[in-house]
Amino acid sequence: MRYLVSIMLFVLSVFAKDITATYKVSFGIFGQIGTAKTTLHVEDGQYKVTIEAKSTGFAAFISGNRVEYYESKGLLVDGFLVPDIYKKVVKKSVSAGEDRRVLKRYILTYNFNHKSKTVIATKIKIKGKQKSQAVKKLKFYTNNDILSLFFNFKKLFPSLELKKEHTLYAVGAEKNTGKIELFPLDKKEFSKLIDIKSKNLKFLKVVLKDRIFGSKKGELYLALDGSGFCQKAVLKDVIFFGDIRGERIEKNY
Repeated sequence: MRYLVSIMLFVLSVFAKDITATYKVSFGIFGQIGTAKTTLHVEDGQYKVTIEAKSTGFAAFISGNRVEYYESKGLLVDGFLVPDIYKKVVKKSVSAGEDRRVLKRYILTYNFNHKSKTVIATKIKIKGKQKSQAVKKLKFYTNNDILSLFFNFKKLFPSLELKKEHTLYAVGAEKNTGKIELFPLDKKEFSKLIDIKSKNLKFLKVVLKDRIFGSKKGELYLALDGSGFCQKAVLKDVIFFGDIRGERIEKNY
């Protein structure tokens, strides 16, 4: 079950000291299959954004208690989040033969050097006592990762509405270019994917072209409230599941 639920990405217009949002993730007749919690902490001109997504119930059983963790850390510059480090961690229990299971971890860390306009990626794989590491320079440079970019979205598009397709770039999206495609989306199209009762929502389609949470190409359909927070989301074409749906159940300042 190489997935783990949609949602993550939400944005905001005013940066507070601490903001958290919790989402439940569901799939069809199986109901809730996971949870995801997002946090933003800002202090002394520095920020840290995290997302932790966990499988639950039957989904946890068949996925080896899979957990995915994303983190972006850096500086707050003129109201924008500018990352120094972006990290992705995946953990799960896998078979090691003879009814034994071991913890498997995948850690991918990106270090930004904005002065030289370079990004260095370090990939670490750990399975039980086995460990491998690889380091390489990305083929492209950008001053955003996918978390900082979505928190910066309100600054880039104050109305939260798109009139046409836009292309942006962020580490954590398409691996060779960082390309992200944004598309206008109306309520009618979004409501075909998930029930919408709330009013005054803005809708957006985002294609990251990366297998976030086990999806084929990171295709997200988002419903944002007036402050820019993700209210509901659909992640398309997740392996073994198809479309995964996320809904915010809690938001704290």
